[in-house]
Amino acid sequence: MTGIAQTTMIAAALALLVYIALIATGIYTTQSLPSSTDNKSLAEQIKLDSAMRQRLAASLDYVHKANLNQASLTVPLHGVNLSNNQFILLYDSTPYATKGHIALNMPCDATSPSTPLFEVLVGSAPELATLPVGYIPQISNPPDMCVYHGQFGFGDPVTDIALKNISNKNMSLLGPHSVVITTHESYIPTTPSFEQMQHKNITSTNSSQK
Repeated sequence: MTGIAQTTMIAAALALLVYIALIATGIYTTQSLPSSTDNKSLAEQIKLDSAMRQRLAASLDYVHKANLNQASLTVPLHGVNLSNNQFILLYDSTPYATKGHIALNMPCDATSPSTPLFEVLVGSAPELATLPVGYIPQISNPPDMCVYHGQFGFGDPVTDIALKNISNKNMSLLGPHSVVITTHESYIPTTPSFEQMQHKNITSTNSSQK
């Protein structure tokens, strides 16, 4: 009888241990698995991130692979007033052309903040073209502060950058509004720019008059 009793107690103890293990595993699994709400939130965030990447891909067609002579410039725009079609010069690297990135904190239209009220003009003066920029809603607060960014110089040489008001109304820029320009690479273009040629002509004329 003693042997049977001991065997019964051992079996009961093992069963109890197995039961405890099953309960603990169930609790851990329940805590580890995200709820349906969490799954939905994660799916929505992934969808938003994907949409943002697709929206920016149209204007950002180059991935930086190296850091060559990187420099960063912040241009505060507090107190700048631009009428329609007026512009402000932000950057000039003549005679060096530059490749880099630009980020802007600007006012925007609350109903369509992804459509800027301004143009970023890049190129070699006087030949400037509009730079496509992407809108970053996660760190924007329309209509007062909207963040845009783009990459420049990965095509035709860029020595000049300007900001132009295309909103059909006066644009008064306040304290938070600013532009950050980061250059990743500089080089001298094979073809001299208009500014270089003009400067050369001025220098030659002045020398001949002496």
